[in-house]
Amino acid sequence: MVQSIDPAAAAETTLRAAAANAGLFFGVAASPNRLYPVVGQEFNQLTPENDMKPDRIATSSGGLQNTSGADTLVNHAQSNNMLVRGHTLVWHSQAGALQGASQATLNTFIGNAINRWGSRIAYWDVVNEALEDNNTGRRRNQWPHTMNRDANGDGDFFDAGDTDVIRDSFIRAKQVVQAGGLTTKLCINDYDVEGLTVQGGTQNRKANALYDIVRNYRQYIDCVGFQAHFNDNPNSIITSDLQANIQRFADLGVEVHLSEVDIDDDLSNNDIGAGQAENYRKVVRACLNVAKCTGITVWGISDSESWRSSERGLLFTGGNGSYQKKAAYHAVLDELNKGRNSTPPTTPPVTPSVPPTTPPVDPTTPPPTTPPVTSAPPTTPPNPTTGCSATVSLNSWTGGFVATVRVTAGTSPITGWSVQLTLPSGATVTNTWNANRSGSSGTVQFSNVNYNGSVNAGQYTEFGFQGSGTATGLTPVCTAS
Repeated sequence: MVQSIDPAAAAETTLRAAAANAGLFFGVAASPNRLYPVVGQEFNQLTPENDMKPDRIATSSGGLQNTSGADTLVNHAQSNNMLVRGHTLVWHSQAGALQGASQATLNTFIGNAINRWGSRIAYWDVVNEALEDNNTGRRRNQWPHTMNRDANGDGDFFDAGDTDVIRDSFIRAKQVVQAGGLTTKLCINDYDVEGLTVQGGTQNRKANALYDIVRNYRQYIDCVGFQAHFNDNPNSIITSDLQANIQRFADLGVEVHLSEVDIDDDLSNNDIGAGQAENYRKVVRACLNVAKCTGITVWGISDSESWRSSERGLLFTGGNGSYQKKAAYHAVLDELNKGRNSTPPTTPPVTPSVPPTTPPVDPTTPPPTTPPVTSAPPTTPPNPTTGCSATVSLNSWTGGFVATVRVTAGTSPITGWSVQLTLPSGATVTNTWNANRSGSSGTVQFSNVNYNGSVNAGQYTEFGFQGSGTATGLTPVCTAS
């Protein structure tokens, strides 16, 4: 039973119907003992909250066990015309019998889990929470990431000879999907990666690290989950650049999901009425304004049944099948009924090229060290022999933009670079990633940081920046050192 007070006046009266009209799913995390009617009535996607985690279903050899809870959830979803997100295959936490396993054993488990449910799983979280807390931008240092090896010591795991549990797990998952002719899409999922910045305007280094992973392994990764557990931790707040970061990932060609949403009442001064409703409205609108943000999932039905019950971060009060809609519910429904942003961008986004769909047969074969080309033809012709060239791609909206700049080495390697851009009057740079910056308006100079100055002949690196105002007609000038 669901009771409602002051229902939103809307074209659709359920979250699932309004979301479907807007071209996305609106889902919920659930367990077998909470499959109340509201699950099928309000949501069109389901994530098993715990029943597909390795500690529930994995054996020490990578086999499957105790799948009855997961089976119940998948069957319920099918009978209610809901998508399913499998959660999760490779995770340092709740690993159960897989704790300390080798990559070969993880690969066995990945194959067994994907094949058991096949295309009944629309999305799988292949790798979950691979990056450290506290905005360091580094990989975790506990298993399974202890299997990583940086062969050339350059600080990443993207090169030939590197061992990377993220890459190798995705390669295995992609092989299984393709061998079985499955429609399942493969996701990477993490938290505190939602904005371009964190509290105080500091770069979100964790988001930047995730971006680098997706960019480098794009041929294996189909979707990215921003967990969106918003709270008053400085790295977990709702920032004004949430939409810009969603767009940045979407520009890589992947689907973006807000995959585990709850918004603590801490962010609305303990108000679970209008204050919390407005926070939900902002988050949902940020997704709706990006075409490739294709789903939102809340991490539970009601506050009392949440893993963070004291924070009262969900859309319903009540419990045990008797729920009351909160103001946040009505705000979400209203925003979904408004639909996607119909205002076209001032500069059309560049459409990414289609990445390779067939991974190497041998999981030890590394992926390309450069991602698929996504930018427009160079606006500065490359020097045919030496030096560097730069291209800019823009995604714009009313009052703001995100620019991605690609720096390409000529026929000789370079050890450093700088790019000069002149912004139109009124445009201001508000945030930069993967580059140092001098200036914020007019003529702005960008230069490499310590990890991306060296670029081999014919290869490239990328940096980006966010700005306010309008940026058109940008002509980058690249200088190599």
